[in-house]
Amino acid sequence: AFVMAASMALSLAACGGSTPASSTASTTTEATSEAAASTSGSKTDVAFVTDVGNIDDQSFNQYTWQGVQDFCSANSLNANYYRPTEDSDAARLEQMDNAVNDGAKAVVVAGYLFGSSIAEAQAKYPDVQFLALDVSTADLGDKAPTSNTALITYKEEQAGYLAGYAAVYDGYKELGFLGGMAVPAVIRYGYGFVQGADAAAQELGQNIEINYFYGGQFYGDANITSR
Repeated sequence: AFVMAASMALSLAACGGSTPASSTASTTTEATSEAAASTSGSKTDVAFVTDVGNIDDQSFNQYTWQGVQDFCSANSLNANYYRPTEDSDAARLEQMDNAVNDGAKAVVVAGYLFGSSIAEAQAKYPDVQFLALDVSTADLGDKAPTSNTALITYKEEQAGYLAGYAAVYDGYKELGFLGGMAVPAVIRYGYGFVQGADAAAQELGQNIEINYFYGGQFYGDANITSR
């Protein structure tokens, strides 16, 4: 799981997505994985369980899935993804069950929403490796990560700071920040963005204006994007 983390450097903080739909296994990887199946002997070696979005969200689900595919392609392993049928701990755990039943020896998840289900799954499947991106120890509640679980977190405020700083130096004086929901990861990024923009404005001796909003959900609609 720790090796896989290096191959998923493009996977950023979980702060986007779309409305959930039915679970599915990969169609794009299935054909290319048939050759590896004879080597691994398993339908699924490495599974990715998505957050409430899908693998085409142009965000953390898509880039995490790409990292899983790249890792499996380089190591002659089969990759499949599993999508929860709804936004609930039970649905997330159900898809981890499905992945393990399909032979997965490593399960990758993305997003703090997986805290409770990872806490349960890691004990239920001690021989399976779990890699949880953007999941902290606090997200596991009263459980601690076991030896078969790796938790990867990010310093979102640093990326936000650089974005705000660069925007002002690029000449923008009217800026906007639109976050999904006001959860810690999104808040950290937003605060970093404001601080970076403010620092650049002071260095340049300029006045700037920042409109700061949270959409209250992890997918866009006309009312939110019009702001």
